[in-house]
Amino acid sequence: MTSHSALFGRRILLAAASAALAAPALAQSWPSRDLRMIVPFPPGGTTDVVARLIAMAMRDKLGRAVVVENQPGAGSTTAAGRFAREGDDHAMFVSQIASHGIAPALYRNLTYNPQDDFKALTLMVTVPNVWVANPGKVPGGDVRALLRDAKARPGIRTFASAGNGTSTHLTGELINQQTGARFQHVPYRGAGPGMVAVMGGEVDTFIDNLPTALPQIRAGTVIPLAVTAPARLPGLPDVPALAELGAEFNLEGFASEAWFGLHTHRSASDAVVARMGDAARAALSDPSIQAQLAERGTQPRPVPSAEYAALVTAELARWREVVRQGNILVQ
Repeated sequence: MTSHSALFGRRILLAAASAALAAPALAQSWPSRDLRMIVPFPPGGTTDVVARLIAMAMRDKLGRAVVVENQPGAGSTTAAGRFAREGDDHAMFVSQIASHGIAPALYRNLTYNPQDDFKALTLMVTVPNVWVANPGKVPGGDVRALLRDAKARPGIRTFASAGNGTSTHLTGELINQQTGARFQHVPYRGAGPGMVAVMGGEVDTFIDNLPTALPQIRAGTVIPLAVTAPARLPGLPDVPALAELGAEFNLEGFASEAWFGLHTHRSASDAVVARMGDAARAALSDPSIQAQLAERGTQPRPVPSAEYAALVTAELARWREVVRQGNILVQ
């Protein structure tokens, strides 16, 4: 007679074999309907434009439409919390530095966990910040002289941002912490008002995402002091990267960029995650897509899922420390 333990062992082997056969079958049958791509910001901004380009290209890779849904609110956290509760393996979330890097450092009562409730697919693009100044406030755009002045006269020099808790605010705070300078932060309700303020001389400087700052830089209404990318940018070859300022200002290796990627829900199978990620990376690797992204001041960065997950982990730790050191509170 066959022993009970032998029968039990045989069942385990059969179950394992069935699961192994089911995974490829699932990968072939998915997607069974059109997909959704959730953008947690209004239409028309950088995040929305990037998402629509990638969604259109992914349709060709998956054989199904990828429908972009704009769900703005609370700096992307409302949509992120809703997505975490849905559990739809035919949906993607456009994750970014706000929802998956900074918000967990600022808010204690988020309705989602950026690591436990999501599965990383790929990084899509990075967007460097550029530090600009009113020409009359920083003669010649001398960023070294500006930093020395801000160290010698704490709280006198100012930098504006798109708002409390934004990536541009925390980039300025990071500059303060690393250099020992003490710029006074002046928050505005968005990039537009911040740019108007620096153009009018209401503030000395403004930290902005490169795509929205470029028109004013080209018009000469503001002057670029430095970029926050790891190195100089092709579009602004004469503008130094902050990392170039080196040991005097403790800025070796400095980089602070906005980033946008894709996550899906934690309930998605590994096979689905692989297909989603492969389709997104293929879209991002398309030369025509890369050219369109570069025209908009963004830098395509398709990476494996594990690498994007590691980036999110590192950014969470980084911004928590910046918020802690700066004692930053957001009402």
